[in-house]
Amino acid sequence: MPVCMGKEVKNLCFKDHPLYKAVKCALFDGTEPFTDGIDQACALTNAVRRPHFPPSVTEKASKIKLPNNFEDRLCDMIMHGERYDPTLEKLPKRHDPVLFWLKQPRLYGTPVLKRNNIILDNLYRSVLLMAVQHDQLEFLRFDRDEPLSGALNFGDEFEDHPFVVRSQPHLIVQSPMAIQPWANEEEVKKTQQEKVPDVTPIDPRIDLTEDNIYNVEAVVPRSRFRLHLDTIFWGREQDQKYPWTREQNAANAVMHCFGAALVEATRMGKPSSAVLPTPVTTRAVQLVDGRLDLVVFQLNSLDLTAKSPVKNIVWVEPALQLYKPGPFYENYDAVVDLDVKPYMMLMGLLLTR
Repeated sequence: MPVCMGKEVKNLCFKDHPLYKAVKCALFDGTEPFTDGIDQACALTNAVRRPHFPPSVTEKASKIKLPNNFEDRLCDMIMHGERYDPTLEKLPKRHDPVLFWLKQPRLYGTPVLKRNNIILDNLYRSVLLMAVQHDQLEFLRFDRDEPLSGALNFGDEFEDHPFVVRSQPHLIVQSPMAIQPWANEEEVKKTQQEKVPDVTPIDPRIDLTEDNIYNVEAVVPRSRFRLHLDTIFWGREQDQKYPWTREQNAANAVMHCFGAALVEATRMGKPSSAVLPTPVTTRAVQLVDGRLDLVVFQLNSLDLTAKSPVKNIVWVEPALQLYKPGPFYENYDAVVDLDVKPYMMLMGLLLTR
């Protein structure tokens, strides 16, 4: 990449990066869909899946009374991103799967990714303000669009070829108090008898890319403060020609949540043993096509091989339809198929400490 430095032009190479290291790594950055969905994500992270959140999550949300006109407020939160935002950027070329040879006019408006981020901002702010009225969640801190990166080199597979998870969530929520493990010590021991999903003949690492390591230590905002990663929020824009399935979107959320747990487990340095003395629990919220993917990942061990004495645990609530968005090239006049239940599930998730 040519960079002007006075009258001289220097051709920079990726090796000129100050953090560049010659060591190669297996990288997950959310750009490639997982072929076998959630099962592949579980096989890669040595995790057993719990299909639903415990009932206590919805019970916590039911204790907070919503305003009488809450559906109208929720519609305004969505319309803020879908219609009210004044951004005028050049939108992607429209692809017609039937009349694919036609040249469609380029339009200007708010990009889908920015719409999703605005909606996530509003949802988080709404939950936070209602919780603060009941003396809850006032201790949370959040950052926007900051990088997260964690590297893992435990076990035979990743000893010489580390596993790196990189992401840049729209919201990174942190708390001075760590989230309590969802599974107690007895339930963690029972995972020894459970089987991780088998995706044979597919190699769980088939969709990872190869790159060089840049950050050996965990990268997280506010690293100087005594905070713990709590929840990450981000949105995805579907590709017009090759959209991901709901299963692949949920697998993406699982991997991002695992990455957050990995960062939290290694932010103070490499643990002395693969099995963590205190499990690390993080949450993830992903918005795609009006659907929320909610994930909770409990990291019990950094050993992702079959030899690990215990397994990790993941809870997934995939594809909860909050509303039905329209095409990005059309004006969105009113919220369609609004459902408050995903919002209540999100509120219960954030209230569960």
